[in-house]
Amino acid sequence: MSNPTVQTLLHEHLAKFAEQHALPLYQLKALENLSKCRTSALGGHAQYCENHHLAGIWYNSCRQRFCPQCRGMATEEWLLNTKRVLLDCPHHHVVFTIPSELNIYWQHNLGTMRDLLFKAVQETLKAFSQDVKYLNAMPGILCALHTWGRNLCLHPHIHVLITHGGVNKRGEWVTPRRDILFPQKPVMQVFRGKLRSYLIEAINRPDWRSPPGIRRSKTLNLLNQLGRKAWVVNFSERYEHAEGVASYLSRYIKSGPLKNYQIKYVTDTHVRFVYFSHRSKKKEAQTIPIKPFLALLAQHIPESGKPTVRYNGLYSAGGRGKLNKARTALGQVPVSERVILQWQAYLEDKWERPSCPICGGKLISLEEVPSERCVN
Repeated sequence: MSNPTVQTLLHEHLAKFAEQHALPLYQLKALENLSKCRTSALGGHAQYCENHHLAGIWYNSCRQRFCPQCRGMATEEWLLNTKRVLLDCPHHHVVFTIPSELNIYWQHNLGTMRDLLFKAVQETLKAFSQDVKYLNAMPGILCALHTWGRNLCLHPHIHVLITHGGVNKRGEWVTPRRDILFPQKPVMQVFRGKLRSYLIEAINRPDWRSPPGIRRSKTLNLLNQLGRKAWVVNFSERYEHAEGVASYLSRYIKSGPLKNYQIKYVTDTHVRFVYFSHRSKKKEAQTIPIKPFLALLAQHIPESGKPTVRYNGLYSAGGRGKLNKARTALGQVPVSERVILQWQAYLEDKWERPSCPICGGKLISLEEVPSERCVN
């Protein structure tokens, strides 16, 4: 296959894969939409210039959060709106990871595990932020869920961007007593304790799904064992500005775990893709059969309507008043209105002003092109 992409791979192999795998409906719909992204199957629009010349026909994007092909403008819009909220002050980047022993429970209880992981992270950070020994104030917190490792393995973890300081009860901006913000080991211990506690409660609920062959007693034993082990909570060095981490997160929040350029070739039976290994610090390649490859991709598709990014403290929707007080204290203007990015502005910023190839005139009008399924 020349110039292989996720879309072309799905277009050729999804139907057979779906017949042999009982995919959740949201995963199946997402994969189907990805396979049709920017094709006539989704319809499109004809673009005309101010002199009524037809400049071209463009097919519609699938707009799936998971799509590596069409999320450039959505990524840019998210980044612009995130930067408009972030405080111009030092931030810390913290990563909370669940033990790999819990991955099988994640696969069978995706919604519950996702919500409990967010809750454990948020409640841990809240506890330390309110502690008089560390901050005793409300910081700005951005949490972003990733479920994959670089080689597409299941690796649920949350990236946190948190301000080095916060607004206290008197409305003043205060900074922590230490450069490290919070001590790593106690944070890990509190996070571990909270998530374990939430999971022990969850396994007694009627909506909990135990993996086949695993009884509740075995799960309890595992949680007890994990309570005696160190969990992975990584604190990066303090960043003087948050925009770098936000830019890093934006590349994954809106376009999924795999970019098209990482796919090197596709045969009738196998896929070869490359990735940068955190372990070896080198670019590595992996060749796997097509069906396992599609299964790896499918497990990372987020549920429809479920956010993978959550905002807390000063960065929450309800914290705008305190956030603006913090911005004033730090010499910044209040939060601006939300940015709605238009495609013309996006193209002009990234490349050049789109113009008519016939007369050079400005492109001003669109005419809908129906999808294949709408054509009589």
